[in-house]
Amino acid sequence: MTSRRDVRNPVQDYLERIVAACGGTAGEVAAYIPELAAADPDVFALALATVDGHVYSVGDADLRYSIQSISKPFTYALALDDLGVAEVDAHIDVEPSGEGFNQISLAADTGRPRNPMINAGAITAASLVAGEGPDEQFERIRRWYSSYADHDLALDEDIHRSELATAHRNRAIAHMLREFDMLGDDPEAALDLYVRQCSLSVDTRDLALMAATLANGGVNPRSGRRVSQVECVERVLSVMATCGMYDAAGDWISAVGMPAKSGVSGGIIAVLPGQVGLAVFSPRLDVHGNSARGVTVMERMSRDMEMHLMHVGRSSRTALRASYPISRLASRRRRTDADQEVLDSLEGRARVYELHGDLLFAETEHVVRTIVDDGPELVVLDVRRVDDVADIARVTLWGLRAFLRQAGGELVRVDPSGVLPDPDDADDFEPGPDSPGPSPSVEDLEAAARWCESELLRRHGGGEQPGEQELVADHPLLRDLSPEARSVVEAALERASYAAGETVLEAGGPFAGVHVIVRGGAVAVLDEPGRERVRLVTLGPGTSFGELALGTDDVQETAVRATADLELLRLSAASLERITTEHPAVALEVWRAMCRDGYRVADRALRAGVTRG
Repeated sequence: MTSRRDVRNPVQDYLERIVAACGGTAGEVAAYIPELAAADPDVFALALATVDGHVYSVGDADLRYSIQSISKPFTYALALDDLGVAEVDAHIDVEPSGEGFNQISLAADTGRPRNPMINAGAITAASLVAGEGPDEQFERIRRWYSSYADHDLALDEDIHRSELATAHRNRAIAHMLREFDMLGDDPEAALDLYVRQCSLSVDTRDLALMAATLANGGVNPRSGRRVSQVECVERVLSVMATCGMYDAAGDWISAVGMPAKSGVSGGIIAVLPGQVGLAVFSPRLDVHGNSARGVTVMERMSRDMEMHLMHVGRSSRTALRASYPISRLASRRRRTDADQEVLDSLEGRARVYELHGDLLFAETEHVVRTIVDDGPELVVLDVRRVDDVADIARVTLWGLRAFLRQAGGELVRVDPSGVLPDPDDADDFEPGPDSPGPSPSVEDLEAAARWCESELLRRHGGGEQPGEQELVADHPLLRDLSPEARSVVEAALERASYAAGETVLEAGGPFAGVHVIVRGGAVAVLDEPGRERVRLVTLGPGTSFGELALGTDDVQETAVRATADLELLRLSAASLERITTEHPAVALEVWRAMCRDGYRVADRALRAGVTRG
């Protein structure tokens, strides 16, 4: 069996495939800042951080570079936190400019910058940060960014000097802002503060976690600390959505559909509220000053992963309703003592994961990561309560199946409605070493438990298919009977056969006896007029049915139909009545055996309900 350490997480594998599919050498590095012009144009990094703090990364994710204009939404958030929305709005508008990031333009009527994402607005926002002088203001900015990244960020002095020496246009903007009383007395100090914030050093993983903090409503997913208030985050994300990508903002929000911010060093962050923060780094820029390859990757991820903000889906915080070992849902089939000892020793090797709601990327990633961390050998996915499955969710879940198989495991679906079709179950599928065939699909958890138990016994010892005699002798109806009572009951058993699809018991009929399956399978269904048929439980060799009618005034409330050619032994109602009359002591043993089994089934159902509730 392959070690789990040697097998790739399916989410990580999928992200790497996206990056590989989105290559390209279009665009040029920013040349107007000497230090940026020296950057390697072909480095690339992608990071995805979830709102519970897990970070996936591809490429040069630990390579450090200056944050540049990606700093703008975070400084704007700090200004809002310090002064409040009304005071900040008095200095900075929130309207898209439709112009490049470094245009020298202010609102004609007020002199205010159009928004905080262009340089004029960002210089103003930096000047509004509370502090006694630029040094204290910068230290507050640095600590603020660090709380988003969950570690201490440092200033890149070389970038700071290089950028400040060439900041002629930004210097003109700062002096113009002073002319309209948007800045204090010293526009040079405001300019230096802005350049310093742009020169803070980050890597792509830092940026993804900073974006995830915004996605998490201002709470850092790693530290659990509230960094920014919800109202501030809402305002910041709104402005990022409309203004963060400058004069390409309209194309971006239409194609990608996430609040975002780019920087001329080659970074882009994007935020899907409540789900993930994304960051890419690729220094080649397009005509708008945005990372060319970064934009391509983000567009692909948004499309493939259905991350567009306007995508209609009932996203839940998690799609994982419950998870528990299969041992807490033991099948109705009785096992030999030796086999039961094997199953008891394999606690946790097979687990059930009940899913619900809509499966988009974030929900599915959480499920897959939970399963990978739990490390079961056999996984039961119960998708009966799932409403909709996005394409990326399907790809990721079947990637999980590949992950499990590489490690020697398997995935089983409880999927009677077919919401998660198996790609290996198509008519044109050809088995091979990497795709041996479809995974098992069953109708209910009872059938899943039986399959997992049998598979664990096959893999780890025991589990020989019992013969008909063993199946019947080990059934609760006979197992604990005295030898005398057993001989009476065995003599009364009748053999019966049914073809697949044939009805064994009709709903509403009288109690017809206890039926023990020795070969084939059946299903119990609730089939009421005017209502959708409900499949209650599947039944296989070694299980029985019919006895529950004794607890419902001798009326069979469910229909039982053969799902395969079925052979069974039946202790009919007439035989049971005859034994009661002719052998009352035997009848007492039989009734006690049926009561014990009924309590066992009820107790198992109660425990399973508590486990899943």
